[in-house]
Amino acid sequence: MTGDHPADSGTDLREVPLSALEHYAYCHRQTALIHVEGVWAESAETVRGDLSHTTVDLPGIQRRRGLTVIRSLPVWSHTHGLRGICDIVEFEKGTATPVEYKVGRYKAGGPAELQLGGQALCLLEAGFDVPTGYIYSIAERRRHAVPIDADLLDRVVAATAAVRLLLDTPALPTARNDARCRRCSLREDCLPELTDGKRQATPDLLTPRPLGQWRD
Repeated sequence: MTGDHPADSGTDLREVPLSALEHYAYCHRQTALIHVEGVWAESAETVRGDLSHTTVDLPGIQRRRGLTVIRSLPVWSHTHGLRGICDIVEFEKGTATPVEYKVGRYKAGGPAELQLGGQALCLLEAGFDVPTGYIYSIAERRRHAVPIDADLLDRVVAATAAVRLLLDTPALPTARNDARCRRCSLREDCLPELTDGKRQATPDLLTPRPLGQWRD
């Protein structure tokens, strides 16, 4: 998996980061803020996520009883223009099993499955069988099996094309302005109450607004 660089493949596709698939499934505007505008802000949840990835972010290889476990493995797809890093991939004979670490509780059908499916798509293109992947919930301290089936892979391909279109579009998508916004670390940069496309009148710029939260 660590041989030729995707740039040498001759593909004209703009590369889509695997992490953008999860962001896109969660919120289109969040995806554009992170991957187009370069906006990022830390929160307690993002810090917990960084700390929980300390071990798997260190590249390394372990071998035991015919099983090879590789941490922080770069993967890519020439065909679909995907690129990213798998937290852990377990190899046994011709089978690869990606394991994606997430700090929160597992949600079946959630955004994390799309990122896992993107990893599987890259491993499939590399010639491995990938029947199953896992999302490891740090909050629950357990793995959750995710079947790598045609439906998931089709969703990955569709999302990849949608993200690529978003990356080439200068205008930011409108905000969702729903319950997801309360947990988003980019809330103060996004201003979902003003950017959800529902405000008809031009806001009064001279009227004082409540102070926001300061990030010291």
